[in-house]
Amino acid sequence: MRTLKKVFIDSRKIWVIILPMFFLASCYYDKEDQLYDAYYASKNCDTLTVTYTHTIVPIIAARCATGCHTAGGTANGNFDTYAGLKAKVDNGSLIRRTTVLMNMPSTGGPLTSCQINQIKKWVQLGAPNN
Repeated sequence: MRTLKKVFIDSRKIWVIILPMFFLASCYYDKEDQLYDAYYASKNCDTLTVTYTHTIVPIIAARCATGCHTAGGTANGNFDTYAGLKAKVDNGSLIRRTTVLMNMPSTGGPLTSCQINQIKKWVQLGAPNN
């Protein structure tokens, strides 16, 4: 009888420790905008006023022409100029590599869904030099 009583008391001590840990581990705090960053970015993505100068050039400058697709760079094609980028648009490699294969840019991860949608829209509009 004493043994059974001791086991019961010991098991209560264990539950007193384990139960609060369970509740504490199940609680967490996250910020909604950080959890759903990709969702909000796609909702705030402007694909209506896509232009070469104001939309495409900043993407290219930040993600493609940083030592790779630039004059004397390590990659095929010079995106410093409209003509250089347009050549890749015309042969289909810009869309294929950035939005289908998603293996470009090779550093820094793939483009965001917004950047991909903006590039697609620009190409659909005929890739104008505007």
